[in-house]
Amino acid sequence: MCEAKMSLTHEFTIRTPFPPSHIQLACNGTYLALPFVRTSVGVWSVQKLTCKPLELEGHRQKISSLCFGHGASPTLLCSAAEDYIIVWNIERARIAFEAGQQIRGQVIGQVLGHVQYCCFSPDDQQVAVCVDREVQILNSQEEKLYASLEGHDAIVTCAEFCPHYTSTLVTVSEDRTFKVWDISESTVIYKSSIISSSPFISLTMNPQTEQFAVGTADGQVRVFDLTDGNGFRCLHHLDVSKVVSREREEREQKVDMAAKGPVTISSRPSWQRNEMPQVQTDLRLDDTTESEAGCAILGLYYTYQPSSHKPSAKTLPFLKQDDSLVKDLLTDSSMLVVGTTGSLLQVNAKTIEPCSYFDFQDPIGSLDDLDGSSRCISLAGSFAFSQQTVSETWCVVGSLFQNVVNVLRVSHPTQKDVAKLSHDMSALSVREDSDRLVTSMGSGDVGTDAEITVLSSAPLHANSPLRAELVPKLKESQENRKGSGTKGSAKKKGQVMDNQPLTFKTKVKSSGYTESPRKAMFQPKTSMSKGSSSSPSLPSKTSKPLVKEYPMESKAPSQLQSKLDVAEKPTAINGLKFSANGQYLACALANQSAQIFKMPLTGKGDTCSGHNGGVNSVHWSHDSKWLLMTSDDRTMSVWGKGQSDPIMKLCTVSNNFGVDSEGKQKTDKDNPPFPKEIKHAQFYYMDRFILLTCGNALYLYKYHLDSSKQDIKRYVTNSRYKLVKSFQMEKAQNITTFTAINGFHSYIVMCAGSNKTVEVFDLNVGKSVRVLADAHTRPVHVICQNEGSAYASHPPDAYDLFLTAATTDCIKLWDLRTNRCVRRYEGHMNRAHPCGLALSPCSKFVASGAEDRSAYIFDIRSGTYLHKLGGHTDVVTDVSFHPLYPQLVTGTLDGKIRLFVNG
Repeated sequence: MCEAKMSLTHEFTIRTPFPPSHIQLACNGTYLALPFVRTSVGVWSVQKLTCKPLELEGHRQKISSLCFGHGASPTLLCSAAEDYIIVWNIERARIAFEAGQQIRGQVIGQVLGHVQYCCFSPDDQQVAVCVDREVQILNSQEEKLYASLEGHDAIVTCAEFCPHYTSTLVTVSEDRTFKVWDISESTVIYKSSIISSSPFISLTMNPQTEQFAVGTADGQVRVFDLTDGNGFRCLHHLDVSKVVSREREEREQKVDMAAKGPVTISSRPSWQRNEMPQVQTDLRLDDTTESEAGCAILGLYYTYQPSSHKPSAKTLPFLKQDDSLVKDLLTDSSMLVVGTTGSLLQVNAKTIEPCSYFDFQDPIGSLDDLDGSSRCISLAGSFAFSQQTVSETWCVVGSLFQNVVNVLRVSHPTQKDVAKLSHDMSALSVREDSDRLVTSMGSGDVGTDAEITVLSSAPLHANSPLRAELVPKLKESQENRKGSGTKGSAKKKGQVMDNQPLTFKTKVKSSGYTESPRKAMFQPKTSMSKGSSSSPSLPSKTSKPLVKEYPMESKAPSQLQSKLDVAEKPTAINGLKFSANGQYLACALANQSAQIFKMPLTGKGDTCSGHNGGVNSVHWSHDSKWLLMTSDDRTMSVWGKGQSDPIMKLCTVSNNFGVDSEGKQKTDKDNPPFPKEIKHAQFYYMDRFILLTCGNALYLYKYHLDSSKQDIKRYVTNSRYKLVKSFQMEKAQNITTFTAINGFHSYIVMCAGSNKTVEVFDLNVGKSVRVLADAHTRPVHVICQNEGSAYASHPPDAYDLFLTAATTDCIKLWDLRTNRCVRRYEGHMNRAHPCGLALSPCSKFVASGAEDRSAYIFDIRSGTYLHKLGGHTDVVTDVSFHPLYPQLVTGTLDGKIRLFVNG
């Protein structure tokens, strides 16, 4: 769903000699060129559309194509017909018209045939003309043919020069392919295969990045990469037909709701409601009289967004932080304007998210009418776009059946609007006495408000769940409490002392026969220096630094260093997790166990087996001492390194205080077992709490770990846990995944539900604070926060970024403060299996598993993948970055892990 309705203004309506459908119209922001009569061209000034146009005569056949050059002085215009192809100098033509002289143009081609499309090169020295199945490259100064490009199997519909590589030309055709040509070398750089089921009919170049967009007749927009070495792969794909149909359905629902009139809202249960059958009247027109416009992509245009980077204030060198990455991600994006037969759409060029939508059946406000009336546009047959200012774009719409051209002014968000939105969203907070999101601006009560950000400066509330404590209490028997009242209480003769050792003492001294004989009574320390007790030793110059740092400028890991099997038989790896210090790697396996490997990866790891179902996930504590494991047997366990038994096991929802003599957990109606399998769990708030999800509930636990064991009943644990609070995602059946930061104190927990939403909880106030509806087309199966590493530091804004992924969909990068997607990553195959996701400690790379037996590493800025790590033998289910070194570990469905390092 689009965020808002597009802001459009109708400027003027121009009459044409024939319907301008399938005619290439021209507009450069200063001038507008249209067929004036059948064989002449009219040039209007966009600022004075009511004035008489400049008429250019020279053709004898019907004009089929018009285009402006890229330069401003002189301004060149190319007009094409079946008889001639003429290049006009607009400034020279105006001077000749004012002097009363004949206006002449330069003929650069004759009798080439019907011209579908023409365009200038970036330096205006060449003109590419699409004639039937060929493209002619002509000189713009004289009648000279440079080259003739052939190879398409159908009519060439569009051709555009690349603004970044002046000699590169991209052509699209009705044969559903595109080709990339190098004019200077006279070679074909790339020939694509058949991509779409419908012909390509529109093309545009991105002026800021090496990308181009192609539109098809069935309403599909694809964005391709023009960067050298990337194979001209498809970066993004947008189904405009689905967006248009969704908007029309919502429009019909609003009309139906308005036609039905008032409704009755009842708080009674369904069996008490008095529901009377109502006769529904269809106030809409008959299906035979309704007409629905198609979704063919007739026009595409990239707006230009200037860079808004400002030099930062001078600070001390040790206080500087590189915030260029965050600025690049959060700066205002350019827009991709999409024109279809019946609508106009604005799409974010970086995220391919629809931002605004306008249906041509809706009325448009007009400025040329004094009474303030509105106008409607019939079906569109052709489009022309040009950017006037940073916030406005000219849109020229040629009618499909009528002899008119409508000139529209389109407004889109500016950098100021985005900054204001970011400021307003960051001011949103949650009050203790409210269950909904409220605004704290102007309230004056700062102490009770907390900003919705990962790094929150607000203190803990008085009744915050994060203030919960669990202090183990030693229970004394009633007889011992009575006996402790008198120090030396007298006992009756013959009375038996219960619950006392036979020696009547608290400790029994050993006879000493099992100890080795003492050989020396005293042995002084003679190696101690005189000043060692008073002054500590200083590190030498050759010693290693005490503080390690992650190499922030390192390249992405792409070279395979080692690989090994986690088990003797192939078993699926469900999760990978490095410890915070980077010394251990934990693997969650489907064979009811987990493996702990010591880095570097050499030899066999330690096995943790104690569950009756497959292990779904693993998570390390902040101090790297404890490991959480969740399983399909509806339990969760905590393990220590090198231990054969878990130190604590969560089997019931409330607590584990009721343990019998055999060590089994007692269950009752107030403390039932978990109703479903536990998919995800982790330590939280610097190891003070444990979070886990079961069903549609998120549980927050306080715990106490006791590693002491009895000599006889070693299976009886002394560790305890207690439920602090639970949170529900009411509209979701299950919580598919969740994430929270444990490396530092943060109140934010994000959960993804089976209803395609992402819900944000603030555990400081214990409430839900935000919901991202329809985050993906499918339920989100992984959320990855920018937690960074203990060996890397980032600016505060960087921690508000998080990633989400879903099957049959892309990877999205979100900003928590603005509640918007800021980047989109595509190119990996993920159709059925929930493949893992990871963000590097330097926050520059995104790693993802895939079903094509490869792992992908994306550049977080550009949105395209840098490396495709092949060599795997099955689906890559999870990936994990090393917290200290630029290394990546991948796990596959057949139980093999691989370690990649940077070259």
